[in-house]
Amino acid sequence: MNKMTRLSLLITCSLVSTVSLANQLSSDFLKNEIELAHTQYLNGSPESGLYALQALARMLESDSSSSSLGPNNLSFTYLRIGLLYEQAGSQAKAKVYFNKALSAYNGEDIEIAHLKEAVSKLDEKRS
Repeated sequence: MNKMTRLSLLITCSLVSTVSLANQLSSDFLKNEIELAHTQYLNGSPESGLYALQALARMLESDSSSSSLGPNNLSFTYLRIGLLYEQAGSQAKAKVYFNKALSAYNGEDIEIAHLKEAVSKLDEKRS
């Protein structure tokens, strides 16, 4: 299962490099990548979830049109990466990603605890 997950993630990442054109990814492609990364986060191993979310974060960071899919996809991706690091006991790395999540968040000022709660509710609906 682990080898299969890594293979599918490798294929996904290689597609990202070939599909990207002038730093613009299609919205359908991004939706699919968000779905794949979120599925790995919820159902995969912590390692595969982290790998998938980090790949997604790189895509969202590099694509100026990604906010059209939702203003906080990047923020929520950073938060989920931070949660995985927190669960693994790596508080320093978790804090870095929680700060990135707060910086990328579009909306009223929010505390990390409230952002965690909002993402947790979203994730509960999906699982």
